[in-house]
Amino acid sequence: MNVNQKPRGIILSEQVVNQLRPAKVFSDAIVRPKHASSSTEPCQITSVSFDDTGEKCLTCGEDENFVVWDARKGSKSMTFPSQKYGVSLARFTHRSANILHASTKMNDHAIRYHSTHDNKYLSYFKGHTARVLSLQINPTNDTFLSAGDDGTARLWDLRMPSCVGLLNDVGGATVAAFDNTGAVLAVACSDTQTIMLYSAASMDKAPFHYASLIDSVLAQTAQPPPKPIFSSLSFSNDGKYLLVGTSSDAHYILDAFTLQMTHRLVGHQGLERDRHGQKDIQPRRGASGEELSWSADSQWIASGSADSTVYLWRVEGSQTDSSTTIPQFCKPVVTLRSGDTHEATGIRTVAFNPRFAMLAAAGEKLSFWLPAKDEESKIAEGW
Repeated sequence: MNVNQKPRGIILSEQVVNQLRPAKVFSDAIVRPKHASSSTEPCQITSVSFDDTGEKCLTCGEDENFVVWDARKGSKSMTFPSQKYGVSLARFTHRSANILHASTKMNDHAIRYHSTHDNKYLSYFKGHTARVLSLQINPTNDTFLSAGDDGTARLWDLRMPSCVGLLNDVGGATVAAFDNTGAVLAVACSDTQTIMLYSAASMDKAPFHYASLIDSVLAQTAQPPPKPIFSSLSFSNDGKYLLVGTSSDAHYILDAFTLQMTHRLVGHQGLERDRHGQKDIQPRRGASGEELSWSADSQWIASGSADSTVYLWRVEGSQTDSSTTIPQFCKPVVTLRSGDTHEATGIRTVAFNPRFAMLAAAGEKLSFWLPAKDEESKIAEGW
């Protein structure tokens, strides 16, 4: 596949999104450790992603495995253990046989480059000194971006073991993302509540634009207002918007050029809550970080939630509270209730398929959601 050729995604109408139902549910997507007792908290899937073609899905979890799934057939293809290093933030590169993932063990915080074809590691990318929070492949080439608890953002090339760009001492835990061209980086820091834009070609220079994220609603609840934990960043595919994910009960959409808030997304339960639904007085990260996904047409945002529901907001024409004005209180347009599909421990990660009308959601289980169809069509397509 030509990495410069962006796959064409489908347009999702509200009717199609409303018809999404769990077509396949995998209760065995996570392997329970043999030594675990009945009182041990169940392991969860921590990330879900698709390859460029939309035909493969990749999950990883607290069981220290990463798994490749056939998204067209809804079946498990390959499982790869990573007990030595641990695994999080698993991503396909532009070559679907190769995978990047962050490490959760060994205290080296290295990013690891794995070949599923040979089942071996091709390279290690060392430099982070604390947990990696963001990992994204450049949409147009073989560079990738990482950021983490060490307050740095790093630009890497798959062909080189050392980072080719470094943003040091951002001011605290950092998340980062490429825009749709791969030429612009967004970097966000929870401690300073600041969003910054950099040129990927000169990220060692000052940001060409920055702004503080100010939530007037939080200012009405306490003084000083609580600082939401920025747990993820992602640009829409059309490059117009920047989504700031938090662990609390609000996510934020910013204009990607001015960094002004355009939407305040509410209605879900933030993943700062523990598995019993409790949260602290002060914001905390909890299990947040992978619960948000843009649709390929840039019109929908899906979010997992502590109440085991998937919430979807439509960027254009989002509902707003009649007593307020945008960007406050944009309510979900569609609510997908998982019923018995997911346990009450929450949906921790969701991902839209970039090519097909499909949504993956995961917590203790993995589910693939498709528009409702008759049973004969499912059988004909191998489902």
